[in-house]
Amino acid sequence: MDLTNFEPTRTLPGLLLDRADREPDAVALRHWRDGAMQAITWRTYRDRVQDLALGLVAQGVQHGDRVAVMSGARPEWVFAALAVQSVGGVVIGVYPTNSPAEIEQLLVHSEAVGFIGETTTELIKVAEVAAHTPRLRLVVGIDATPPELPEVIKRTTWEALCEEGTQYADDSADPLSELVTGGSLDDAAVLFYTSGSTGVPKGVTHSHRTLQHSVQTFVGLYPRILSHEHDVVGFLPLAHVAPAVVSVFAPLLARLVVTYCRMGDYEDVLRSVRPTAVLWPPRFYEKIAGELIAQTETWPRLRRYAYDAAMWAGRRVAERRWSHRRASVLLRIAYAAALRGVFLPLRATVGMDRIRVAYTASAAMPESVIAIWQIWGLDLRENYGLTETAGCPIAHFDQPFPRPGFIGREFPDPRFQVKVADDGEMLLRAPLLFDGYWRNPAETEAVFEDGWFRTGDLMERTPHGDIRLIGRKKDVIITRGGKTINPQPIETRLKESSLINEAIVVGDARKYLTVLLEPSTTADARSAEALAERLRAEVARVNADLARVEQLKDFRVLPRSLEIERGERTANGKIKRNAVVRSFAALIDDMYGANDDAAIANHLRSRPK
Repeated sequence: MDLTNFEPTRTLPGLLLDRADREPDAVALRHWRDGAMQAITWRTYRDRVQDLALGLVAQGVQHGDRVAVMSGARPEWVFAALAVQSVGGVVIGVYPTNSPAEIEQLLVHSEAVGFIGETTTELIKVAEVAAHTPRLRLVVGIDATPPELPEVIKRTTWEALCEEGTQYADDSADPLSELVTGGSLDDAAVLFYTSGSTGVPKGVTHSHRTLQHSVQTFVGLYPRILSHEHDVVGFLPLAHVAPAVVSVFAPLLARLVVTYCRMGDYEDVLRSVRPTAVLWPPRFYEKIAGELIAQTETWPRLRRYAYDAAMWAGRRVAERRWSHRRASVLLRIAYAAALRGVFLPLRATVGMDRIRVAYTASAAMPESVIAIWQIWGLDLRENYGLTETAGCPIAHFDQPFPRPGFIGREFPDPRFQVKVADDGEMLLRAPLLFDGYWRNPAETEAVFEDGWFRTGDLMERTPHGDIRLIGRKKDVIITRGGKTINPQPIETRLKESSLINEAIVVGDARKYLTVLLEPSTTADARSAEALAERLRAEVARVNADLARVEQLKDFRVLPRSLEIERGERTANGKIKRNAVVRSFAALIDDMYGANDDAAIANHLRSRPK
């Protein structure tokens, strides 16, 4: 791949056929289940996709049809995506945590004809809403048989559908190739649904072409994955754009071998696989760093002294890197000893000792978390991407150990361009940009201006060309896990209660959502405990209809009304969320307890300078 002049020539299933022809017996991916590892070759990968694709054809799935997949990270998700695309269809990722109402909305909006679910849990959810999805005609269970469905919908198992495809294949010597030749690079390949942060979730349409340009930028983060085999652990939901690009599509063009596992198994799999490439949301780096810090605090005294000395050297090396100064020979020797004797063994306890370059995206990363990993020798860098870009048009490309707080520069291909609008909004132009919102031309037109995509993020650029994000134009919350949530519908539901005058949902760059409540003047305040219990019931009422990531984990009652004079309301009475968060920071912090990033920051400060 020529990183600066790349042009796709084959659809994604075409790339699969090429790899299976070139290296049929090489390992394409692995699967960890119940403590056992299974390797799958490129030949087997192609055969599984072929059987499923032909099974879909036998069930009437045609070019342009949409098929939803609701599953955790596992090979079947990958096989399903490539099988649907081989038919010329469009795969739709559905989060396993989505509620039945959210599934119904997605299936109706996309007019999906098929649904593939992993377990009984997912299949029961779709059965609840199947009668309200007029285009749905096929439901497939991976690990379970679907429950009873309306008569017009065929229910079957993964094995039965693949067996049907095997029988269908008898009429042709190379049936998958015949299917794939009917596809085009500009066919829609995937619909990634947004979180609905500005209203109803939108289906972001990516073609085979735009997804490969997205892979182009991912490979640009670490070009060695083109020539040297690298291991990745895939445990994040593949319905999310970043894990899909990294774990599903990038391996078709690069030498990445993904080991898929359940979310609950990822710590064991990290220690077993010891991956060499990582792109995670900030929360995982923060969680693991917190665990490693806690581990060091249990070490014997002599080992603690060695760790303190290693941190002394690591801090000074990091400071020199950030200021572009070269460390002295003695400091470099001391740091090499610290890395080899302390930091790499520490990282090895969680399976992260082989990683040399790591990236994070999808949410704000505390600078202290980046700093601690860089001190420990992990070249952790931020990058920037959206569902609409799929890949990362902005990142620290070839900028090792960057100073925390910046997201880097645009990808070094002249077709990738970034500029600042008059109001400070970041505008992008690049070949990886999505093809539009599914059947929503008005929304599509609204986010483009003379060919430039309006990101909704505010930015500034340093004299050296580095880009820093300074805010967002729209009132959304992005949690530490990278989930983008529109707080206003949640607040509106809370304010339906006669007990609640105002509700301010918080959780930006936090692990979960909480809410500040201002009781109404008619609320019974004779007993604070009684009022709290009634408010707790109202929060539970609203939570019952929300997806897990939207649910409010705690609440606090505001000690006073919000005031215009304090900047908490606009002149016409609208709430200014950032000002409220500043005014009641202590109250908010109380709902989150001891955060890992605070522990990491304290850990950095506590060591001798």
